[in-house]
Amino acid sequence: MPKSKVGDADSREAVSTAASGALRAIPSVERILSSETVKPLIAEYGRPGVKAAIAGHLDALRASREPWTNAAGAIALRERLALASGSTLRRAINATGVIIHTNLGRSPIDDGLWAEASEIVTGYSNLELDLESGERGRRDEHLAAICHSLFGCEAALLANNNAAATLLLLAAVASKKEVLVSRGELVEIGGSFRVPDVIQQGGARLREVGTTNRTRARDYADAASRKTAAILRVHRSNFEIVGFTETPTIEELVEVAHARKLPLLFDEGSGRVVDLAKYGFSPHATIRDHIATGVDVLTCSTDKLIGATQGGLILGRREIIERCRRHPLMRALRAGKESYAIIASTLRAFLAEKHEERIPIYRMLALSTDELRARAASLVDGTNCRSVDARCVLGGGTTPTETIPSTAVEVPGNANAYHQRFLHNDPPIVGRIEDDRFLFDVRTLLPVDLADVKTALQKR
Repeated sequence: MPKSKVGDADSREAVSTAASGALRAIPSVERILSSETVKPLIAEYGRPGVKAAIAGHLDALRASREPWTNAAGAIALRERLALASGSTLRRAINATGVIIHTNLGRSPIDDGLWAEASEIVTGYSNLELDLESGERGRRDEHLAAICHSLFGCEAALLANNNAAATLLLLAAVASKKEVLVSRGELVEIGGSFRVPDVIQQGGARLREVGTTNRTRARDYADAASRKTAAILRVHRSNFEIVGFTETPTIEELVEVAHARKLPLLFDEGSGRVVDLAKYGFSPHATIRDHIATGVDVLTCSTDKLIGATQGGLILGRREIIERCRRHPLMRALRAGKESYAIIASTLRAFLAEKHEERIPIYRMLALSTDELRARAASLVDGTNCRSVDARCVLGGGTTPTETIPSTAVEVPGNANAYHQRFLHNDPPIVGRIEDDRFLFDVRTLLPVDLADVKTALQKR
């Protein structure tokens, strides 16, 4: 039988009356603010913030015509306050098998190095004070001695990243003049930043030489003119050109540049302090090797193969470094005291040949196959997961085509589902999917991560 219109009207009236009652029962902001319910929240977040959260929550209740309850209200207010005062940046566990993972903050920092740096960062320091004269000093001098000892350069400067270092160098050396660059080195790095854009923003004019796959030393020599300010070599981050290719050596470029009375600038990018051949990668020249060969100025990141926090080193001839130091852009691109402190501690570890002890990415690289398998066996014990052989990459665009042996934990089941599930773990665990298998690579796990990963595997 169809419902009567009278019955429908009665139902609507009853709902309206209930909603009106719920609205009337909602207490005022001041009443809630003075209640025992929110006292802990005021102690934690402050009265103004709690007051704003209450007002917002009550508006939401009125809109949905829901009643106020102390228990549900306290939970809702805490969630609002946490959202309003929190940061989305949080600790994550890297189980991807990418050691220098740009999306995960690149290189982790050792607790001991962090403690050394914190002595400087947590208080006052002589960041820009000359302790001999008592006059204002220069922050960039704090890394000069250690860079000279480690790399053999005449002078050093620190910018806030490698793109900034290259930008500053070109602005100081080649403003309104040409810079010669191989077409095969006009790369795009992470975040859609392109080398040609960096060159042009530095005020220089890009002059392309050679072809994408083949560039010879004579291409640079033929292109050099009175309009040319420098030759720039760029590390091919994230890719290699193979097949019918040719690239001049650094020695050949040094010869051409100096014969034309031009500086050879090298955006080395990766910050290779030591040769990585002992870890299973192809041998390549180090920063010290390049400077000894005659590169006039080299720039590199400090959070890749150096294994420190973000920064961009400019290393080389004193006269060019001084021009960079005096350039107006230096003020905008300089690094802070935290960067100086952490980078200095990290460089000292290399100087003392203790990088495998004190720098996490080198501890990871130095792990033996037996150590990796023992770590994986401990993680899978008591679960239906299994240990499998895997390959690990260095990352950060440093060795784009090379891998080294590693060990991984395979989690059986739907790989995509597990990938998402572990991203929502606390803390998030970032693994990888390979051949429809979900894997945790154990080489990139820090010692502090192991207990959390074990718990997550047992609870999944």
